[in-house]
Amino acid sequence: MYVERLLRSPSDLAQRGELLASRGLSVPGGEDVVLGLFEDSPPSDERLVATGSLVGRTLQGVAVREELEGQGLTAELLTLLLRYAADAGIWHLFLFTKPSDASRFASLGFRPVAATESSALLEWGKPGAEEFLDNLTRRAAGHSQSASGQNISGVVVNCNPFTLGHRYLIERASSASERLYVIVVEEDRSEFPFEARFRLVREGLSDLGNVVILRGGDYAVSSATFPSYFTHEKELASVHATLDLTIFATRIAPALSVTKRFVGTEPLSPVTNVYNETMKRLLPRHGIAVEELERVRIDGAPVSASRVRALLGEGKIESVRKLVPVTTWRWLDSPEAAPVLERLRFIGRLKTGQAWA
Repeated sequence: MYVERLLRSPSDLAQRGELLASRGLSVPGGEDVVLGLFEDSPPSDERLVATGSLVGRTLQGVAVREELEGQGLTAELLTLLLRYAADAGIWHLFLFTKPSDASRFASLGFRPVAATESSALLEWGKPGAEEFLDNLTRRAAGHSQSASGQNISGVVVNCNPFTLGHRYLIERASSASERLYVIVVEEDRSEFPFEARFRLVREGLSDLGNVVILRGGDYAVSSATFPSYFTHEKELASVHATLDLTIFATRIAPALSVTKRFVGTEPLSPVTNVYNETMKRLLPRHGIAVEELERVRIDGAPVSASRVRALLGEGKIESVRKLVPVTTWRWLDSPEAAPVLERLRFIGRLKTGQAWA
């Protein structure tokens, strides 16, 4: 008989860390719910026997004591976590696990998305990867008459916001491709909301007739496939990048018939640089060429979204004009941008210690 409890106390969390370490797992961090199952014994003798956590829509840190495997504890634990997710209105979840453990979650309704040597991503609920990929295939079929299928490329961008750097990369990629798919990261954890980013990309590329703009969904640089992108954890970036790029290589690229991916050089972000280096190693193994283009420079510095955000945070909006297309500038100068600009200015004041002055 086991007792369920949310883990909050230092002693409970210490037991959890020890259990995860014993199964070769690290503490995920950033959890919304941390759950444990304890042996039903007096408090002084309580022993944590299973644990798992919910981080947004991702189940992580799922572990059962080795000597108790096969007794249904994993199923009991996941059922409880799914209940917490349902109470929060979440009906589509992801699960990170070791590849060797992936098969044991199939009986619980988890389906494989992709696996690497060190990690596997599973999902539960609908709509899932199959629905996402079916939609991509339909979009590709809708453009099948505009290209021979021999020179189809892809770009994955966040565009937080859309800059002349993005425009330069995509224009170069477009000129070298019969068709170019621009996949915009859909995860809404950037300073500029997704709908605004997607709109700015669409408006900023409206003159390029062979460009098709797509939503990235949960499968292109999302918190499920590449959480390090949003947490800036360089030590985990290679593991997560490998998983994200495996999904692109084995699921997304075949759905779109993509045989080349374009990317800009990354002199500023260590995490994104790890991603680019991983891309150059991994994608060619799957028959997908990678072409890395040097970033365009203005006033001697690379044009980047982070540079634009920094200037906006300092209130130097006029300095941004030369770094972004006119479509982005018009949006920045509109009432719709006001909440974003205020948030960036607040972040800027935090960095200079002026937020509470």
